[in-house]
Amino acid sequence: MTSRRPDDIECFEVGSGHQLPWNGSRRALGDDWTTIESLANRGVIQIETRDDRVVISGATRVGLIVLPSGRRLVIRSKIPSLTLLEWLAYLGEFPSLSSWLPDPGVAAQATEQADWHRCIGRLFLYALEQVTRSHLQKDYVAIASDPPEIRGRIDTTAFARRLHRLPRVPQIQRRRTLDTSFNIVLALALDRLPVLLADGRASDHRRVARLREQWAWISRGVTNPVAEVTAAQWASPPGYRAALQLARLILIGAVLDPISTMGGQAFTLPLAAMWERALRRMLGDLADETGWHPVPDGQRIRNWDDPVGRDDPKRRLMADVIAERAGARWVLDTKYKMEYRDESRLDRFQMCAYAVAFDADRVSLVYPTGSSPGLVRDLLRATIGNRTLCIDSLALPMAAGPETCRAALAAVAYFPHSSRADAPPHPDTRTIPTSQL
Repeated sequence: MTSRRPDDIECFEVGSGHQLPWNGSRRALGDDWTTIESLANRGVIQIETRDDRVVISGATRVGLIVLPSGRRLVIRSKIPSLTLLEWLAYLGEFPSLSSWLPDPGVAAQATEQADWHRCIGRLFLYALEQVTRSHLQKDYVAIASDPPEIRGRIDTTAFARRLHRLPRVPQIQRRRTLDTSFNIVLALALDRLPVLLADGRASDHRRVARLREQWAWISRGVTNPVAEVTAAQWASPPGYRAALQLARLILIGAVLDPISTMGGQAFTLPLAAMWERALRRMLGDLADETGWHPVPDGQRIRNWDDPVGRDDPKRRLMADVIAERAGARWVLDTKYKMEYRDESRLDRFQMCAYAVAFDADRVSLVYPTGSSPGLVRDLLRATIGNRTLCIDSLALPMAAGPETCRAALAAVAYFPHSSRADAPPHPDTRTIPTSQL
């Protein structure tokens, strides 16, 4: 049983069932209020203020953020932590759990319905213990030294600058050491665990302390940690891959953008970006089965005819996913929010703009909030020339995991949408037939 620290600000992602948002005094937030306002302006959280009262909810990110006072803002997800890991594995950000967790019970023991950040922390503990016990190894690394005897390659640049120090000669030698880039990355991630597991069990803290003692003599000196983290993913030693993948999530802040800065004070996962990438990946995986082939990224952008500059965001339309099949075009726009059956006016007009800009036969709003097997809801059918345009709304079961969600998308793609102008009317909301899953 875990106990959350009383000063944590704990809120829930919008749409998390009957869970209530955080409600408190603005005065009690003190110097953290400026940071909270900034997070709200960036769309990380949602806030409502009335006099001295503040209500805080999660938006499209889950995880934790360390505020200037040291207090932690914890954003919990409506999707189970292990399911989020399944999606990261599906997107290539993380190896399949079954490939490195030999005992299925280990996953449950590591998470126990834990928050996202605690789930990652415990899984990294397990993976690092495996590396320490069975796979920790030395490797040859170029090391600069300045001994009186010559053993290795002379560093001529340093030699020219320090002639007065003869007979000590600056050299570069290759030595076998544990201070490799792989071990340094794991050590840096280990140093971040006290933040992730601050509200964990006593056994978590004991395991962290034991590992930090064993890894204390590993160097932390790297000039470009982001480059080291990225490079370590490509050719890892045997047994290191899972730990390095988890270290990457911890050190880069769990973001899906590979050009991000280092994490540590912010550890959040952008679920809106994950949902967009997942939809693009699922449709690509289903291309041979459904006949819908995603177009290249460059064809997902349509500029208006009065550009001030090529990068003017007000004069550019960019669709999340466009697929083509036998002369038909389908535009899909991901919406990570709880608006299925209550689609906003702005989103409806945006879909009409996509239909015109990309000459689409079908345009879909795609929500991740459906239950298996999923729902389809027609919003508009219009005849343009000899073509029937269908604008609809889809709800896919993201919380059920990639496999179930992909099956539901395949059924949606197969669902008949007649292009004839005299097609019979469709019901407002349809359940995807189970036989098509």
